[in-house]
Amino acid sequence: MKRGIIRKLHRGIWMLLVLLCLSGCGEDGGAITETVIDTVDSNLSEDHGILIYHVEGRTVVADEKRVQLKKPDLVANSIEEIMDVLPLVDGIRFQGYAMGENNSVVLSFQVADDIGKETLLLEKAAVVTTIEQIRNIGAISLSIRNQKDEVLEEGSYTGKSFYYYDSVIPNGQNSGQITLYLPETGKKGLSVQSLVVTLQLDVSVEEEVVRQLISHNVFPEGTELISIAVTQKVAYVDLSSEFLNVQDPNQVYSLVNSICKLPHINSIQILVNGEKRDKIGTVDTHVPLQFTNIG
Repeated sequence: MKRGIIRKLHRGIWMLLVLLCLSGCGEDGGAITETVIDTVDSNLSEDHGILIYHVEGRTVVADEKRVQLKKPDLVANSIEEIMDVLPLVDGIRFQGYAMGENNSVVLSFQVADDIGKETLLLEKAAVVTTIEQIRNIGAISLSIRNQKDEVLEEGSYTGKSFYYYDSVIPNGQNSGQITLYLPETGKKGLSVQSLVVTLQLDVSVEEEVVRQLISHNVFPEGTELISIAVTQKVAYVDLSSEFLNVQDPNQVYSLVNSICKLPHINSIQILVNGEKRDKIGTVDTHVPLQFTNIG
């Protein structure tokens, strides 16, 4: 028994020496050669599974446990496995999918008439954020139809296509206090004003802050709020093109500080007509801005 083990060890050492000679004893004087094996079965690679996202309140969250796909290298099978376990909001029904070139996929859904735009937005974000984790998945498109089988919307998406609310202070509360940072005429600093406001059912607290700033004539005349959403504690505030006419950087910092004062927001990305701008006035706005001490 021991002799057999010793013979196997000798054979293993001999093979190792042969391999070392082949890879290191070349004509270039012993340079180390790196061999890349490109035929490894990808099923043997580490696979952490798929996070399943679902709508929870006014945001999208991931389940605690990951789903281990039975055939992770087959896109169509992976889609079927995921859609079998992905929870959808009541009133939204998955109808099927169609595969295209380069592993692109079109997912079809039917929605009830009483499904609101925000709920549909969140559900789309949950579906896309989940599906895009599939190995080798191509472009993801969604086809949304109503109960009469009429197309409501169609489009291609990635997880970055969506801005949605994250731990937003609930709407519909009777009243709440917000803090506005207002420019002071002829001064460098910002004055602080606290307001007690009553939120309407369809207005978020960050939207109310922007509305108050507009009513206090902080922004250039004609500036309108196009949209506002929060994800990962970043507020994305989209304003009309009139906002580009700011003359005083305090007009920008008034918006930044007033929004960042909210407990669920750390920074703000300012958009104009849906686009980032390198600068607005003299303020660098190509990245999210945080609360800034002025004066």
